[in-house]
Amino acid sequence: MDKVVELTKELQRVMYSTTYSFEIDTEDVVFGFKKTLKKRTKSLVKALQLERKLRSDVGRYISSSVRIVAVRMYNNGVLKGEFKS
Repeated sequence: MDKVVELTKELQRVMYSTTYSFEIDTEDVVFGFKKTLKKRTKSLVKALQLERKLRSDVGRYISSSVRIVAVRMYNNGVLKGEFKS
């Protein structure tokens, strides 16, 4: 019976804990540095707003020498999409 209770709790945890995460690869063209920024949210509205913004910003310069090279989107740890410049 413990196994059934444990499986039920795990199922409920997975069903009600949707997370959206983004990995944003940036590159400094002057110094040659590369960095990956990670953003995470549980709100679908915030995730959709961030996705829309990042789609338009791929390839743009976010400062005088740093630009966004690639964006990866995850839903519950599963890769849903990738955009590259």
